[in-house]
Amino acid sequence: MTHPTTVDMTFDTSLVDLSPDQSQHQNAYPSALNASFSTTESEPSDAGQPTPSTSTMKTPTLPSAEQSQETPKQSQATTFSLTPDLGSPPKSSTPVQHLPTQDTYDAWASVYDTDGNILQAIDDLELSTLLPEFLTLVLQSATSNPVQDLRIIDLGCGTGRNTAKVLSYEYPKKGPKVQVTALDFSQGMLDVAGKKLGEMSWVRQVEPRISLELQRTDCFPTVSNPSASPIPDVKDPSKVNGVLSTLVLEHIPLKDYFATLASLVERNGYALVTNMHSEMGNISQAGFVNERGVKVRGKSFAHTPMETAEEARGAGFEVLSVKERRMGKSDIETGIVSQRGMKWVGIYVWYGLLLRKVE
Repeated sequence: MTHPTTVDMTFDTSLVDLSPDQSQHQNAYPSALNASFSTTESEPSDAGQPTPSTSTMKTPTLPSAEQSQETPKQSQATTFSLTPDLGSPPKSSTPVQHLPTQDTYDAWASVYDTDGNILQAIDDLELSTLLPEFLTLVLQSATSNPVQDLRIIDLGCGTGRNTAKVLSYEYPKKGPKVQVTALDFSQGMLDVAGKKLGEMSWVRQVEPRISLELQRTDCFPTVSNPSASPIPDVKDPSKVNGVLSTLVLEHIPLKDYFATLASLVERNGYALVTNMHSEMGNISQAGFVNERGVKVRGKSFAHTPMETAEEARGAGFEVLSVKERRMGKSDIETGIVSQRGMKWVGIYVWYGLLLRKVE
């Protein structure tokens, strides 16, 4: 498999258990942080804008990152539930280190897949149905031009958690070649993705029509430079059939995020976007506790589903569906989420949008 290098921002996000009992969803605040795994702070997501930088490289073992980049998040809402005013959660005594988002994910990469991320667990569960639906639509849209390769981007691939799902999807035996490009700005995350996806070489042996390319790049160039093109600096900047972007939006202002998304998806192409729900983001945000017991966090925005859907429409997308997800007791009882999830029961933690490009 090929592993060029050009990528941008933070993608997957993890959370901490802040409040002892969140079955009362309005006054639920996390209490003690669990230093053994990734955590969301007891500070709400903030606004602001980081300064990303781009770097380009090529190689299966993705070279070390040269520049550091940071990505913020705006707050947005959906046509569904309105985010309640949760107030200011209590501060934890655990020391907090604020880093550029890229540096946060570089430091997080080695434990990102194993630190007990409850939002990632919910995302995996929801994607078990949403991702096949998305890929089916992408395949249908490509049938109009059977000689053209099917091109899919994982925007903010992180450690390749969902890139692996795209690669292992059962594509039709007779159909176009499938080109998967995974983009991220964190060299540390891409190094983990390169190893993980490299171990999936059997996929391309069984189905040689599937190709993979990893690229390190600034996925959202307008965050650091509003006058820049929103198109990431990638090997092939032409538009694609589908873009998957999971747990990335939290770190990017809505306008910048959808400017890039619209620049990547062709007309009648599709996008699948998932994110931390604003109800959770108003209480906590992505981060982790390092080996010194310090909470490390980057930049975050508490986007609401409604605002996200509105921004998507403004960027030329039709909103096919919006789904919001609360944490339920059954998620803990069935083992989908660890006991850490009890603090989030009754709270909306996740939402996802399925979009079609119409303009």
